[in-house]
Amino acid sequence: MGSQLLDTPAERRPLSLGTMRLIAGGLLIVMSALYFVAVSQHGQGVAWGYVRSFAEAAMIGGLADWFAVTAIFRRPLGLPIPHTAVIPRSKTRIADALGDFVAVNFLAPEVISVRLRDQDLATSLGRQLADPATARRVADAIMDALPALADLLDDEVVSDFLRRQVGDLSRGARLSAAIGRGLQLLTEHGRHQPVLDAALAEGWRALEEHELAIRAQVRARTSWLWRIIALDARASDALIGAMENTLLEMAEQPDHPARQRITALLQKLSDDLQNSPDLRAHVERFAGDMLAHPAVGTYFGEIWRAFKTALRINAEDAAPSSRAALAEGIARFGRAMLEDQEVLDTLNRRLRALLTEISGRHGADVGRLISETIRSWDTATVVEKLEHNVGPDLQYIRINGTIIGGLIGLAIHQATLWIT
Repeated sequence: MGSQLLDTPAERRPLSLGTMRLIAGGLLIVMSALYFVAVSQHGQGVAWGYVRSFAEAAMIGGLADWFAVTAIFRRPLGLPIPHTAVIPRSKTRIADALGDFVAVNFLAPEVISVRLRDQDLATSLGRQLADPATARRVADAIMDALPALADLLDDEVVSDFLRRQVGDLSRGARLSAAIGRGLQLLTEHGRHQPVLDAALAEGWRALEEHELAIRAQVRARTSWLWRIIALDARASDALIGAMENTLLEMAEQPDHPARQRITALLQKLSDDLQNSPDLRAHVERFAGDMLAHPAVGTYFGEIWRAFKTALRINAEDAAPSSRAALAEGIARFGRAMLEDQEVLDTLNRRLRALLTEISGRHGADVGRLISETIRSWDTATVVEKLEHNVGPDLQYIRINGTIIGGLIGLAIHQATLWIT
């Protein structure tokens, strides 16, 4: 996984790592040669003192920054100097820190609550479903997944499950437990994998669609110095490339570690839905409030009738009429949602509460997923890929250190002359 995750297409990098190393190293060699020439000309004029001071300080600055840049990725000259090879030695700590950072700063209940406070999730959902293009994509995803799901699920088991669940629900059994058992049935024997495949395909499409927005967000959150040396663009390239490679690997590898962890998360969610009193009560309140609204029955009736119409046609034939009927039902459902403000308000309140509850229970799980994924990467390959992505820009530190060191040497030399 680590072998591809940090790849950045060559055309996105202005100069290669080798070229930038050659420039920085060549500048250091030039300063060294200039220093020896200046030493050999000692006493031949005042100007040579300035040249010697510039070259001497430039060598010191260049060597110091070479050491600093090299120490990030490996031990300079292979020497066991403390606090070098920072990334290889700290991969585990970096993995844990990144996982904790995401869990605490993005998925903590209080963070989710604040972010969702002013978000009109229900209206956004209604608009998306009412949009014909989105409705068609949802319908296509459902229709494409149906044949595979139908083949994977045992008819007798599903029939018995539905019969028992409908009976339990009609007698007021807890909906949370029913959903949890449904998740358990879905994840047994990998039956959820076709759904995950469809989600990965949709994630790839969404990443392509929002690439410019991602770049704009990265640029807006980086300092002016990053923008001047175009580090923000390369950070965007690395981020987008990492997400693309991760999605591709997950799509191509049925036993991908991330797939296995997602399965584990679904199984844990299934267990929580069945056994956690707090989460079960929350789901029950959400479902009770929504199902108690008289308009909801009408909406479900419309979408169910459209769905039944689509199912009457052989899903494997992918008949355009079945997809169109399902898409129209989804769009009609979205329009009906937008026309009822009371339903939107209720759905918003319950969605915010439910998402906050889920983030509290599973935010740490996502953090561990990130940490374990980074831990699984091959250290040498990750260092190599990271160095090839950001290394060219780090060579500018060596170049700047050489030049600025020389200028400081000139200033010190001049100050010394003034004092003496």
